[in-house]
Amino acid sequence: MVEIGHIAIIASFLVTMYSTFVGFAGGMLNGRDLASSARWGFYSVVPLLLVATMCLIYAFVTNDFSVKYVAENSNLAMPKAYAWVAFYSGNAGSLLYIALAFSVMGSLAIKVINVKLPYTAPYALGVMSLVLIFFLGVIVFLANPLDRLPVAPEDGQGINPLLIHFGMFIHPPFQMLGLISVAIPFSVAIGTLLSGRGGRDEWVDQGRLWGMISWLLLTAGLLLGSWWAYTILGWGGYWAWDPVENSALMPWLAMTAFVHSIMVQKRRGMFRMWNMLLIITSFAMAQLGMFINRGGPVPSVHSFAESTMGWIFLAIMAITLFCSLATFIFRYDTLKSRGTLESFISREAAFLAQNVLFLLIAFVTLWGTVFPIFSEAVDETTMTIGQPFFNKVNGPLMLLLIFMMGVGPLLPWRKATWRSAIRMLKGPLLLGISFIVISTIAGIREPWAVFAFGTCALALGGILQEWIRGTRSRYSRGESVPRAFIRLISANRPRYGGYVVHISIVMLGIGIVASSFYDVQRDVVMAPGDVETLGKYTFKYVGVDKELFPDRVKEVAQFEVWSGDTYVGNMFPNRSFYPEFRIAATRGAIRSTPWEDFYLVPSEFREDGQAVFRVLINPMVWWMWASGPILVLGTILSLSPNRRIVRKLSLTDLSSGRGNISGVYTPLGAGD
Repeated sequence: MVEIGHIAIIASFLVTMYSTFVGFAGGMLNGRDLASSARWGFYSVVPLLLVATMCLIYAFVTNDFSVKYVAENSNLAMPKAYAWVAFYSGNAGSLLYIALAFSVMGSLAIKVINVKLPYTAPYALGVMSLVLIFFLGVIVFLANPLDRLPVAPEDGQGINPLLIHFGMFIHPPFQMLGLISVAIPFSVAIGTLLSGRGGRDEWVDQGRLWGMISWLLLTAGLLLGSWWAYTILGWGGYWAWDPVENSALMPWLAMTAFVHSIMVQKRRGMFRMWNMLLIITSFAMAQLGMFINRGGPVPSVHSFAESTMGWIFLAIMAITLFCSLATFIFRYDTLKSRGTLESFISREAAFLAQNVLFLLIAFVTLWGTVFPIFSEAVDETTMTIGQPFFNKVNGPLMLLLIFMMGVGPLLPWRKATWRSAIRMLKGPLLLGISFIVISTIAGIREPWAVFAFGTCALALGGILQEWIRGTRSRYSRGESVPRAFIRLISANRPRYGGYVVHISIVMLGIGIVASSFYDVQRDVVMAPGDVETLGKYTFKYVGVDKELFPDRVKEVAQFEVWSGDTYVGNMFPNRSFYPEFRIAATRGAIRSTPWEDFYLVPSEFREDGQAVFRVLINPMVWWMWASGPILVLGTILSLSPNRRIVRKLSLTDLSSGRGNISGVYTPLGAGD
């Protein structure tokens, strides 16, 4: 089986090389047969890599420790279920997963692009093939997960204990797929430039489609990673501005700017050059993320796949960035925009301001991440940039972003007067100010928190105002309120799907602000029978049970917990020590409500019976996790085409000028 997988990897590398050369040749020679052959070559890579992956998984399932990668990332004590995810727990296996996932996603994209963009498709295929060649080349020559050992050990080293959890099934695959998926809209954009059709805007729909898909995957990876760190790893927090966390955030910021900005290009024919630079920047950021994940020089608690080949990723990032910018400059004259920015009081200007803010946050994050490298290189001083720096600089920028998120969609295209802008923004502004006043009266004294809650209220007010206006308009035509609301969304799904996404971002912002400013934590030393109090919670330490396993010693603490005078039940935080790895894996116990989380984390169990616990109250963290499904729903709505509602026009309608002359399709409620 292993040998079959090895042959499949080599074959996929050779076929991808063929698809690269033939794809570009098909574009330059306008050869349909060549382009078709290149496509089928790329499609054939999927089953080849699937065979290689199944061979590796089979080696994990059968405990074939003659395979070096299996011996490094598995052992006899590991549950069999994790064989299906252990294959991407290390560097070589994760590269195989990325290659497989990208080949599948790329094949789907090529099939669609070939129909929608026939002149661009061969070049886009060539770019995707180049991306895939890199990963397959690294696998074949530097990090083959199917290489055998001269002598097979009786048992393997085992997977990192921190990865033995359900979160391993969801976070890493989404995170890796999100980073590599940026290559799809990047390939479409570069393919458009190479074909000389950058001035036609015909790539915009496909750029937005695959950009939104990539953005959704990146978002899912970030949220799932935060949830895993918070609920599973026992850290008591969801974001620490760690280098690996930052490496996932930076491409997300750039892609968020791109999916907003490309809507302006679709609507007004503007920002052509800007959007090309945004997608190039996004792909460069994604490559930087892979570099930091694979042996980057910045230490991180998340780097479970460290290697010495990180610099290869950095070199490829530099080459890709140079070639992309060279292509951009070469086709510069084809990217002149049709429209111009007519006023700073317009929706276009708001989108541009948001883009600048996104990139500023990305730059600050990048600088804080790589500054320790420069510091050590210049004066051999080891420095770290911690949370206070990022919170102090990025916090106000993110609040300003939420403000623009609430204001931007309410402004008209092209231009508006100050009077009309104030009239449109009056309702949301009043809601935001009212919330600030109410928060102050309620005893919230932290100025930044008060302003943040007010900003979130303003953004929510803007969304509600648009929904109320649209629903009222339909209600005036005789529709019931529920029917009017549903048909309003159905008539313009991209627009109102975007509003749903904005609601999820507001929920996320509320959770971050509340938990950042008003969390409470305390470290306590307790013996069995001791009772402590934090806030409204009273908790009694009952004792600890010790369980012995072949690979670990697990200690489970038991607590009885009261909220005020109400008994809420038992909580069981636990801590497992893995002697072979000399690692302790902590699992916090959480009582979660929409208002706050009560969180117990064991730090140390002493021989004298005492134990050290960290106790936290984190307000409104639940809102962050609840925002995830809403965000997915909004994105799906945004990617759905508008539903054009058929209505019969009467002679009265036509004589009064209502409806269109063709008299067939009238999209109700879809206007801006």
